This record gives sequence, structure tokens and C-alpha cells, in this order.
Amino acid sequence: MANYLFSRCHDSDLDRMNLENILSIFTPLKMKHTLSKRLLAYILLCSTALAIIITLVQLTWDYRQDVGKIEASINQIESSFLQPMAASLWNLDEEQIQIQIEGIMKLSDMQYVRVHEVLGSTEVPLIEQGTLKDKFDISRKFNLVYQEEIVGTLFVAASLDEVYNHLIAKSVLILVSQTIKTMLVSICILLIIYYMVIRHINKIAFYTRNIKLNTHNKNLILDGRKSESHGDELDELVYLLNKMQKRIVAELTDKKIAIEALQQERDFSATVINSSSTVICCLDADLKITTINPAAVILTGYSQEELYKKEWLDIFVLDDKKEIMRAKFEHNEAIHGIEINMNDQMGSVNTLLWTFSAFYEGMNIKYLIGFGHDITPQKQVELEVKKLNDQLEDKVNTRTAALTESNKQITETLEQLKRTQLTLVESEKMASLGSLVAGVAHEINTPIGISVTAASFLQEEIDTLTIKMRENSLTRSYVEKLIERISESGRLLNNSLNRAANLVSSFKQVAVDQSSEACYSFKLADNLNQVITSLKHKLKQVPGEVHVSCPEDLSIYSFPGSFAQIYSNLLLNSIIHGFENWQGKCDIYIDITQVGSDLQIDYRDTGKGIGADIAERIFDPFVTSKRGSGGSGLGTHIVYNIVKQLLKGDIEYLAGEKGTHFRIKIPYQTSALS
Repeated sequence: MANYLFSRCHDSDLDRMNLENILSIFTPLKMKHTLSKRLLAYILLCSTALAIIITLVQLTWDYRQDVGKIEASINQIESSFLQPMAASLWNLDEEQIQIQIEGIMKLSDMQYVRVHEVLGSTEVPLIEQGTLKDKFDISRKFNLVYQEEIVGTLFVAASLDEVYNHLIAKSVLILVSQTIKTMLVSICILLIIYYMVIRHINKIAFYTRNIKLNTHNKNLILDGRKSESHGDELDELVYLLNKMQKRIVAELTDKKIAIEALQQERDFSATVINSSSTVICCLDADLKITTINPAAVILTGYSQEELYKKEWLDIFVLDDKKEIMRAKFEHNEAIHGIEINMNDQMGSVNTLLWTFSAFYEGMNIKYLIGFGHDITPQKQVELEVKKLNDQLEDKVNTRTAALTESNKQITETLEQLKRTQLTLVESEKMASLGSLVAGVAHEINTPIGISVTAASFLQEEIDTLTIKMRENSLTRSYVEKLIERISESGRLLNNSLNRAANLVSSFKQVAVDQSSEACYSFKLADNLNQVITSLKHKLKQVPGEVHVSCPEDLSIYSFPGSFAQIYSNLLLNSIIHGFENWQGKCDIYIDITQVGSDLQIDYRDTGKGIGADIAERIFDPFVTSKRGSGGSGLGTHIVYNIVKQLLKGDIEYLAGEKGTHFRIKIPYQTSALS
């Protein structure tokens, strides 16, 4: 029964609310200072301004159209009436002139027409029709020419009174229609705005005004909308309002839970403080004890009542340290982990490790919380440990002396090994240079031998020529063949000597660079080509080619001899280790490029590669696959040292590829660093 009465009351409330909503549709029309009134005023203002602008534009357009028609009529007079009227005036046919004037007056808005007859230099009025005024709106005067002689003049004038009357009537009509339309549109827009926005805002305001922050609140639902809808700004506002309400209720609930937890935490903290073995006390600004835990009672022998309002310095600090500690407190110095001795009631000395935390009220200290941890047992242990350390010190000194002597011997041995290693490295460098000398000597031998042979042949030909000249037995055919033989020998001699000179120049540059640490700017392509030329006798031993990819204008400021040493060692390694007893391709690829701020050198060959047993130690000294067969194991080690130490770069061996692949990265610079 109660539920039935509640539902009936609820239905009646709904009916009343629906009736109020229906009546509230017309509330925007009431003259109150509401949002509806302001919206109506703004809409009317904008609509009126727009209507006036449209009316002015329309009237201006009509005015120009009407004036254009009048001017067109006057232009029609010039094209249609001047010639006939001039002929009629020449023939003194006034009746015909009158008919023509009447025809002109029938044109649109024509007000006055007058014809003058020209007699010598005088104009005599002949015929006029219409209303004469002191000033006309539009007028024009035409000469009446007959057979190239001016026989009279025609004056026509038009009035704009009809145009103005027409425009005034039209403007009134436009303004009235625009006003009525503006009012109707404004009211409709206002009703739509109220129905779509304002009534929902009113409901949101009413709901917000009567909201109660509890978990039983119902969500706000706008009329004709779903509670979870997010269609427009109003739906978003309602969603956020409901969400905010839930969040506030949740925060209040959490706050209540936090207060309860805080109470539990306070009880827990009190229990921990009272049961802690650390002395915990609270001091006021005068360093007097306001609260203290039972641990202090056990340590000092005083009761809590006896300790209350006692100065902390009198209880926990010996007399010789009181002034020092008082000064620290007065200067607000940080007190953290300070060891302080004290006497208990029995006269025993205890050591406490004190730490203080200050709580301020403005710029002044309100109170201090002190934590004193009894470290008396630890101090006793420290004394015992110190005695043991004193006993062990002599033993340590004795053993240290023995270790020092051993380290000295080890250091001397290490220095000797380093000197031996440097000697071997220098020997390897000189051996490489010796190999270059032998190879270049072999290469130079061929062009020098050809040059000697050509020179001997030339000498024989010159001797023969001398004999024939003495005997006067020279013939033309002999001289021509002699010139041909001498020219061929000269070309052969020149080519051979140039080849030998190039070999010597390349070897000289490589040898000088390898034997010195000269640093200057040089072209990388020329440097590499000089090394390849110097090692050509070695490269001929394998059936392959050296493929070089390097920009011709790529230069670097560095040590050219070190670069030549790198190329030489890598090329010789490929020839000696990579291509020996190898039936596959024997090609070498050297790519030199600039990558960002680095110079990258990619060296790879298509040989047998490096065995897995030495690949990981390829840059270590004395690592070689030809141990006992003439291999020193220092080739890649020298390259590694040059790249890492001298050139400040990086080198890596790329395993897992066919053949051997080294990648070198060196900082790129084109001039000396200032």
C-alpha cells in the first residue's frame, strides 16, 4: 500500500513537472534579466543590422539600375533622334520637330526638352516641352549637325523623383518585411535555444544546488537524453558533473577511511615508541624534555615524571661536552649521528648515537625530536677490535714488504716484455719495408733492362750513321728507316724509364711515410694507389684484382705512412694467408667513404677467411695461422695499434662472411686542430 501511494505521488510530481516544463517554454519571452533576454537582444541586434545592410545594398543596386535606364534612354536619343531632327530643323519643319520632341518626352523619366536654332553665332530658342527647373538631376546637350554644319542644339533633362519615390517605397517594404521576418526568426531561435540549452542548464543548476554528497545520490539525467550519452557539450557536462559527484563522494569516503587509518597509525606509532629500545624524546625551544619514552627510564634509572621538564643536556651529556652541544643547538647546526657519552644513576658511562629533527613555526624552532641509540656494546667491541688491529699491524707490515719486493720483480719483468714486444713490432715493420724494397727492385729490373737494350740499339744505329756519313753513302730510304727505328726505340726507352720512375716515386713515398710519423693533408686515393703500385709484384702472384672505391678528391689530415702500413699489412695478409692454396676467386675490395664525422675503410677479400680458433684473437700479438712457417703474428696487431693508439679510431673483424672483412673507422679531419 505504501509503495502504491509512493508511486501515485511520484506520478503526480511527474505530471506537475511536465506541466511546468511546457509552461517554461514561453519563459524566454518574459521581460526579465535572463540569458534568454540577452540572447534575444543580440539576435535582434545582429538581424536588424544585417537587414539594414541588405536593404542598403538592394536600394543601391536598384538606384544604379534606374539611373542606368535613364542614361540608356539619353543615349538612345543620340542614336535615334539627332539626325532626323537636324534634317527637320534644316527644312524648318517645326511640326515634325514637335512630333520628335513628343517622342523624346515619352522616354523613361524624361522631364524637359528644348531645341535651339543656330543663326550665325547665336542660339535662338525654337521649341521646348516639359517643366523647366534651375537644376536638373540628369541633363545633356547635343549639337544638331546636318551636312557637316551645326544647324541647332538639343537639350534634354531627366528627373530622378520617380526613382527616389520608388526607392523609398521599396525600402519601407523591405524594412517592414525584414523586421517581421527577423522577429519571427529570433523568437524561433530563442525557443530552440531555450529548449535545447537553457532548460537543461536550469536543471543542472537546480540539481547542483540541491546535491547531497552521499552514496545514495542519483545521477543527473537531462530530459530526452541518456545518462551515459556523450553527444554534445551538455551531455559531456552532465557526465563530468556525475563523475565529479562520484569522485567527491569517493574522496570523502577515502578521507574517512584515512582518518580511521591515521588513528590506527597513531596508536601503532605510540606502541612502537613505547616499546622501542631507542631513546625517543621531544624537546621544547629551551631544550627541556616534554615527552620521553620508557627506553630512557631503563637507560637512565629516572622515572618519566623525574625526566619531565629536565634539561636534556643535564641528563644525557657529560659536563665537558655541554657547552659544545649548547652552541650547536643555538646555531641551528645539523645534528646527525653524533656520539655522546652520559652517566646513569649508577655512575656507569654509556655512549648514545644521537640524531635530531627540528620542527619549525615560521622561522623559529617549535620543538626537536631526538633519537638516541645505545651503542655502548658496539663501542666495547670497537675497543677489542682496535687491540686486535694493533697486534695485526706488525704482521701486515712484514707481509707488505715481501709483497712490495715481489711486485717490483713483476714490474721489471713486464717492462722487459713490453720492450721485447716493441722490438718485434719494429722488426715486423722493417721486414715489411724490406719486402717492399725487394719487390720494387724486381719490378724496376724489367724496365731498366729494356731501357739498357734500347740505349744500346740507339748507340749502334748512331755508329752506323756516322760511318755512312763519312763514306757519303747515305740514301733517302736508309734515313727514313733509321728515323723509324730511332723513334720506336725512343718511345720504348721513354715508356720504360717512366715506368721505372713511377715505381721509384711510389716506393720512395711509401718508404718515407712508413719510416716517419709525418702528419699532413693527403689524398686517400693517391696514398692507396702508391701502396698497390709498390706491392704489384706480390699481387701478380694471385689470379685476382684489387677493386678500389674511393672519391678522387677525398683528403684527410693525418699520418700517410700509417695508412700505407695498414694497407700493406692487410694486402700481404690476404696474399699470404687468404689466397694460398685457394681455388676460388682471389679478389680484394677496398671501399673508402666518409660517414658523418668518421672516415670508414672497408677491406674484404674473397679468400679462405680466418679460422674460428683464432678469429676472436685476431688482433692479439703473435697470433698466426703459419706458426713455424715464417709467420710472426704481428701484422694485424700492428694495424690494431696504429688505428687505436695513433689514429684514435676503431677496427673490427666482421665474422660470419665469406673471406675476410675488416672495418676501420677513424675520426675525419681536413686540417690541424688549433
